[in-house]
Amino acid sequence: MNFQRIMFVIIAVCGIVFPAEYGRLPDFVKNEAKPDSSTVWLENPIPDITLRYNEKDTLDVTWVFNDFPKYYDSSPVVEVTSLLTSYVYQDANLDLKLVVNAKSITGHTDVTYSAYFWDWAYTDSTHTDSIAVDSLIMKDTFKVSVYDPDIEIFEWGSAYDLEPQNTFGSPSKEWSAALDFDLDSSYVLKEIEFGYTYDGTAEWKIVPFDTFPGDTPIGDLYGTTDISGGVQNYITIESNEILTGKFAVVFKTTANFMYMDPAGTSDYTWIYPLSSSDSTWVHPEDIGAQYAGAWYIRLFSLSGIEIDSAPRDHILIINYPNPFNNETVIRWNMKKPGEALIRIYNPKGEFVRELSGSNYGVGTHSVIFNSSGLNSGVYYYELVIDGNREAMSRMLYLK
Repeated sequence: MNFQRIMFVIIAVCGIVFPAEYGRLPDFVKNEAKPDSSTVWLENPIPDITLRYNEKDTLDVTWVFNDFPKYYDSSPVVEVTSLLTSYVYQDANLDLKLVVNAKSITGHTDVTYSAYFWDWAYTDSTHTDSIAVDSLIMKDTFKVSVYDPDIEIFEWGSAYDLEPQNTFGSPSKEWSAALDFDLDSSYVLKEIEFGYTYDGTAEWKIVPFDTFPGDTPIGDLYGTTDISGGVQNYITIESNEILTGKFAVVFKTTANFMYMDPAGTSDYTWIYPLSSSDSTWVHPEDIGAQYAGAWYIRLFSLSGIEIDSAPRDHILIINYPNPFNNETVIRWNMKKPGEALIRIYNPKGEFVRELSGSNYGVGTHSVIFNSSGLNSGVYYYELVIDGNREAMSRMLYLK
């Protein structure tokens, strides 16, 4: 029994019972405790596709609607035509094949395939004239994502069926989901893909991991994102923060259910809290074997990032609060004495302000940045030690 499971047993013995408001969505639908929200989970007979530049994929769509169509669109509708082309043809076995050809551009697009079904009925006694009756158009929209060949995907599951039985969460309270990773090389995160049942919002952050997910974000890897329930959600990352070793991805939301791969690896999947008075992360599997699996969280990262293997003498620590209104505190750590100053730049890279430099000793130091006279928006700040630029980070000023 690992440490986390021991902790869960201790919690249970102390009388903290896993709240009834957690579980899979069908449990609450059955118990008429479903939130006041539209049903957004989707049937998706044609699977979503992930391709590299100039890669091609061919799907068999002959029976995706449980019947062979009388007619089909040979040119599926591609929402973003700069990303890919698509067509349908009938092969030598009379099976219908849908082809997707990616181009050399990164992005996502919806592709809609249509098929037509009808029966024929005669309109005269001699059976020489007929019309179509009970006509039906069936459509399926699936998503195609195209990535640079240097992008690597990290996840602990893969089969995320967007069905309510593959969800877990709460219909009424705020809770957090986390997935931890351990990278043996250095990467820059480019995108996060995730899936929830309902529309809404979620807070996200990348945090250090040691036994449990940490609390403080790594650099500027945090924010708030809109959720489009039941379909793929993407967060585009514009940070140059380098990730390596152990860290965790954390999502916090209210009254929502995150999708899982029930066959995914459970040991890296976390939920928090057990109750309003508890502060312990646990695995959903610790609550019950039926909740085993991995969260629908995928990381798309650029590999091959060069980092200095020698420890840095000076480290820039994120400013707090961020975003901020009027004032924020910028902190840094020095491993040897020197003259330090902070320079502020606007989004165009133009110099804005310098926070007076002084000689500092070993340890953690801070200065207050007052944004009076500046417009709202993104600003960059750099740490300069003895005339050398040591590090740069980003902050958001909101009036």
